[in-house]
Amino acid sequence: MLEAARAAAGDRTLKVILETGRLMTSGAIRGAAEAAVAAGADFLKTSTGKTPVSATLESAHLLLEVAAAAGRPVGVKVAGGVRTAAQAAAYLRLADRVLGTTVGPARFRFGASGLLGALLATLGDGSAAPASRAAY
Repeated sequence: MLEAARAAAGDRTLKVILETGRLMTSGAIRGAAEAAVAAGADFLKTSTGKTPVSATLESAHLLLEVAAAAGRPVGVKVAGGVRTAAQAAAYLRLADRVLGTTVGPARFRFGASGLLGALLATLGDGSAAPASRAAY
């Protein structure tokens, strides 16, 4: 199925959502990520954010390792459960450690609807309200 999605996507970016919280084991997460990359995924996404367990540092670490070993640029998008600046900082440190100098929006992203408001509040704009979805 992933190969068909890659063919249908053509030269557009193919993001594969792995729902790592449902896969549960490191081996299952790594195997799914490797299969997605082998099929041509451009981005690995931890989850939709709609499951009880979404992104974890462990699952993000596994996806980042697979992306780093891909032999071509593959990105990772952490989604679900990242709500604070401190949580985001932990994921950024992890991405820095695994991807090194290639960390940037083309290789690492957050998919967290509430995170922008929390970051703005941390920076002192006085608002912790999440950004409007219309802005995306």
